[in-house]
Amino acid sequence: MSSSLRQFLEEIEVERIGEPVSTELRIADYLRRFRKPVMFENIEGYPGYRGIGNLCYSREVIAKALKIDLNSLIEKLASALDRPISYGYTNNAPFLENHEDNPNLKEIIPLAIFHEKCRRYYTTGTIVLAREPPDGRMNASFHRLMWIGENRFTIRLVPRDLYRFYTWNKEHGMDTRVAVVCGVHPAICLAAATSYPDLNELSYARVFYEFKCIKIDGLDIPVDAEFVMMGSILHDEESEEGPFIDITGTWDKVRMQPVLEVDRVYWRSDPIWHFILPGGVEHKLLMGLPQEPRIYKIVRNTVPNVRKVYLTPGGCSWLHAIISIDKRNEGEGVNAGLAALAAHPSLKLVVVVDPDINVYDPEEVEWALATRLQPDRGVHIVRGAHGSSLDPSTSKTGLTSKWIIDATLPMDARKEDYRREW
Repeated sequence: MSSSLRQFLEEIEVERIGEPVSTELRIADYLRRFRKPVMFENIEGYPGYRGIGNLCYSREVIAKALKIDLNSLIEKLASALDRPISYGYTNNAPFLENHEDNPNLKEIIPLAIFHEKCRRYYTTGTIVLAREPPDGRMNASFHRLMWIGENRFTIRLVPRDLYRFYTWNKEHGMDTRVAVVCGVHPAICLAAATSYPDLNELSYARVFYEFKCIKIDGLDIPVDAEFVMMGSILHDEESEEGPFIDITGTWDKVRMQPVLEVDRVYWRSDPIWHFILPGGVEHKLLMGLPQEPRIYKIVRNTVPNVRKVYLTPGGCSWLHAIISIDKRNEGEGVNAGLAALAAHPSLKLVVVVDPDINVYDPEEVEWALATRLQPDRGVHIVRGAHGSSLDPSTSKTGLTSKWIIDATLPMDARKEDYRREW
């Protein structure tokens, strides 16, 4: 197993940019241009710093990082969800080499402007570590942070675990103590992007990647993190956050969000900062791919012979899914689609195909629609369902229509009549 982000970057193909690069728009330009991981060797204004972007750019890169065969990636991830592994502790970490109290964050952190229409400084590859109150399990989750001056960010909280922790603390008049890490191994990135009940995401990452943690302020922090910010989400202060480009490529709205106040920053010598391009491939993959194992597990409870689950790039890796099943009974295609909609409520379209169709190949999926589907029998519309807040076509009520396309062969079909000879 790789022992750090740094060693992993030596194992993969990386585009290295040696010229000075500004964090104001130029980082984003390079990440749009290259379809591979990009290492920035010279970040303007931050001597000795490096930056990595497009780190989790493809399933191949993620499978390599996790030491999993690409063809069994989703199945292995699904199996690991219920079998996390405890990690060990140590009293030392490389990021303790440098620290500053009550920092001016812009002087230490290479904050970035990603789009000309929103010239606000953001962090995007930041993972927030918190403990379930009052003294429960650890949680790790990605959150974008918008710098509002000195040592303060506005943090975007969606209604998941960290929001629930914050809400509980707020009701009790308390701030939420957090550690914010950046520059970690892809296994920790993937785990932090995963949503699953009662999961310690660090223990999930430990299944695929051997690491230890150090305790600071009662929080477990991976020792090989490049940057660590210690701070608190204030229970009694909010500020405007946004606009921001989300995975649909459209603008997320401005809203009031909690303020995160940083009181201490640690960083490694010659540190590496992780930039995630908003709306880019890495953003989509880190949001979508971790949902697939959870969808797979829930669909398998309904249709045990499910084979593959894929959230498609064209569906923003969030709104459209292709599922293959080895159908044994009529109606299983529809059941698989309904289970997927329940497993991932943001889904808008589910296409169910036979196992001989490669779900990752849009041409093969379209071929199945062309040769195996009769729309009057295979298309099923669900009306008045709650949709994704990321879908700009949903009404103000958040309601949407969803559809299931069952493009599997009928049980009485002569399979040789549908066999491809290419």
